Amino acid sequence: MPQRVALLQRAQAELERGDATQALDDFERAAMMLHAGDAELGLIHAAMQDGQYRRALAFCAHTAGEHTDDAEGGALYAWLLRIGGQDALARQVIADTRAHAPDDAVALAVETAFTTAPPIAAGVLLMPPHRMAPWPITHEAPPPPASARFVSNGVLVDDGASALVPLHALERVTPARVWVRNGLGQTVAAELDRDDTVSAALGLARLKLRAALPLGASRQAEGRPPFAGSPGYSMQFGEASAPAWPMLTQGFLGRPVGESGLRKVGFASTSGAAVFDAHGVLVGITLGGADDAATWTPLPAGAPTRRAAPGASAARSLPGLVAPDEIYELGLRRALQVLADSPR
Repeated sequence: MPQRVALLQRAQAELERGDATQALDDFERAAMMLHAGDAELGLIHAAMQDGQYRRALAFCAHTAGEHTDDAEGGALYAWLLRIGGQDALARQVIADTRAHAPDDAVALAVETAFTTAPPIAAGVLLMPPHRMAPWPITHEAPPPPASARFVSNGVLVDDGASALVPLHALERVTPARVWVRNGLGQTVAAELDRDDTVSAALGLARLKLRAALPLGASRQAEGRPPFAGSPGYSMQFGEASAPAWPMLTQGFLGRPVGESGLRKVGFASTSGAAVFDAHGVLVGITLGGADDAATWTPLPAGAPTRRAAPGASAARSLPGLVAPDEIYELGLRRALQVLADSPR
């Protein structure tokens, strides 16, 4: 079917240049011509590139279940489950996929990647159509050079105009050029805000972005941080310089640490990771440590935040509890990779 092949090629090109909406449309048209895994894998990636994690997960569950003869769907489904915080189910899916296709290189690579947290996509896992990461999208400037390296996780704040990152992460790289990249693969250059003494006092650096990144429907805390013992979530990237999807971890937020203002995370997290409450609201950023020693700080006071529109209902200003998959979807735009082009 030459027309279908051409449509798939066009959709893939649209996806790789960041036009997720058009790619979704063209992959759907190709899927209507033939029920096959190639178009469905494209739909999954287009949904992820558009920030629709829940839709991508649903597509992928179908693909993995309907096309058991093709290990790529099962491998990608396991990956999406793993980064969304469903570790046990992800391991079961990849075990079943390996049982059906014991010699498949993609399934083996996913199983191997699951030995680290967050898992890092490399080699065969970055190849289409099963690619376990977003494509790099840079609209406002040339992409970071090949010398740019991951230095920290970060958090998008200030209506998408700034990023917060642990200060110690930049001490060995400033005044090098810096970039930030979200979980959709969107990258923008940034520079250190040397006048922000409020953040510096909390052990944070504020980066001013050359162009604002989109926030989608995600929200930033404006009041008292969540109390100790309440449910919490964290999103972080592995130490890789290539575009990646972050991983969600969850548990119960810990107690304050003395009079310092710092709080225990209470579950596995990484320095610079975004911290969310049970409503999916961004409430803070982790500063350091691992496992029981990890700490986080609420967002600095005084930073500009998006305000509710006049006449907005109280229900909008006080969101209800949301499921982990929705928190992951919201966090794709808030969690950041921070890259710099000088040695650590």
